Amino acid sequence: MGYGAVVLTADGEGKDPGVFPQAAKTDVSATLTPSDKKNLLSFARETISHLFLADTTPLARNFNAALQQLSGGFVTLKKRGELRGCIGRVIGDEPLGKIIGTMAIQAAFNDVRFNPLTADELNDIEIEISVLTPMKPVAGAADIVVGRDGALLGKDNHQAVFLPQVAAEQKWNREELLDNLCRKAGLETGCWKKDAQLSTFQAVVFSESEFR
Repeated sequence: MGYGAVVLTADGEGKDPGVFPQAAKTDVSATLTPSDKKNLLSFARETISHLFLADTTPLARNFNAALQQLSGGFVTLKKRGELRGCIGRVIGDEPLGKIIGTMAIQAAFNDVRFNPLTADELNDIEIEISVLTPMKPVAGAADIVVGRDGALLGKDNHQAVFLPQVAAEQKWNREELLDNLCRKAGLETGCWKKDAQLSTFQAVVFSESEFR
């Protein structure tokens, strides 16, 4: 997953464009209703399906006011429980509905860790969405709460990010989380201990299985 205007994988890495991300000020995640979540999941699936059927994508329109607010978001695809793609944007520079449609395409076809999704796979795919709170710079590693916070690290023109759920899934402590961020950014283990920029965020995470 990337920042500034960079898009990165959920455990991804990327070049820092020179500006640490300035997030949208409104916390959209706090206002999402079950209906909003269902609409975002449906739109993500519809967007991928349209590309297979007609080589076009639906417009992000007819969303309510909450889904038109600026927010960062990630789309994760899982196939029979295994990761099949995950890409998002931490900076809230576009309406949430549009971000989710765009990231659905990126996760399906442009996650470099995987081959592009095929139409035959779509029925086996579970879609998960993470809607992010505004990014908050922190003074140091001690301000990161594992299991609650996602973390963004920037140093020497490199960046990397993990969603909040990644550390919990991997059973990492804070130091392991940060060491893995360094490695994902293409930097040395322990790079976070000196002259690194750290920011945290939280996420509201929901998936299709919750609404079946």
